Amino acid sequence: LLALFSTFLLSPSVRTMSSSPTESTSSKPAFLANVVSPDTSVSVRFNSEEEAPRFAVGYWSIRGLGAPLRMMLSAAKINHDVYLYDIVEDGDNGWNSSYFQTKESLKTESKNALVNLPFVVDRKECRLLCQTNACFAHIGRCIGMFGTNDVEASICEQLLCEIYDLRYPYIIFCYRSDGSVEEAKKAFAQAEPHLQKLNSHLANEANNGGDDDKKVHHLVGGVLNAPDFHLFELLDQFQFIAQTYGISDDFLGQYPRLKEFKTGFEELEENQFYLKSWLHEGLPFNNCMSKAGSALNVGVFQRGQKAEWRGKGEISMNP
Repeated sequence: LLALFSTFLLSPSVRTMSSSPTESTSSKPAFLANVVSPDTSVSVRFNSEEEAPRFAVGYWSIRGLGAPLRMMLSAAKINHDVYLYDIVEDGDNGWNSSYFQTKESLKTESKNALVNLPFVVDRKECRLLCQTNACFAHIGRCIGMFGTNDVEASICEQLLCEIYDLRYPYIIFCYRSDGSVEEAKKAFAQAEPHLQKLNSHLANEANNGGDDDKKVHHLVGGVLNAPDFHLFELLDQFQFIAQTYGISDDFLGQYPRLKEFKTGFEELEENQFYLKSWLHEGLPFNNCMSKAGSALNVGVFQRGQKAEWRGKGEISMNP
């Protein structure tokens, strides 16, 4: 249920920018292709291979928990598909989504009773995985972003859990509060211990390299790993909320190692394609019922307003 709250109709979109949506060509059916039924299907291609790519990531049509998974695959320049499901108004007060019907078909066809969002389809292994950290771990191990040995893999696992703990007060504020400045401040106070721990972890990473003054842009071993992407996305969301609610124009200033990490990670060449893409710039942080970041430019969605990110049909992105 928390996963729904935490991250909670069709003409193709044509864009001319290289990392923005353009009309997509059809591809042959792949594992689960006949049952995923997204409101928007994005083909992300870095080469011209005609076969359906190994991975697909399913999530709501927002950034949320789906963004770092998509960003990982883009940073590794791996072809993949993105399935986006819309939340839409249902009467005066309710919400509905085609995903609620699709979910039952996915359970049956994938033989996975645990289906939830986000999910990852692994076509090579013909299976569907869900639960956020399991998705991070699986993709990370498959593409070489989950440490170089057992010790580093365990550190990645610890960090993924810690970052999810950091996400919790943010989600409570967005989906279970009145959205007031007072509630926003409470969320930041609850997040502070986790931010301090992660700041200290980065200081330790610099020290492990023998240079306390070194700027660290990766959480583990000086290279890209799964936790980096989740932390970056969450810091980005916290930062915008802090600015929007007048909490701080430089909320990361009190966490210098986290500030260095976010700034440096954002500038890495591997991340430029994704950060300039429609998936990053054209989707809201949160779903429509959220009290913050539920419309573009960190706005708050109002029932009945135009949601230009919904129902884009089949689109494609490539460098």
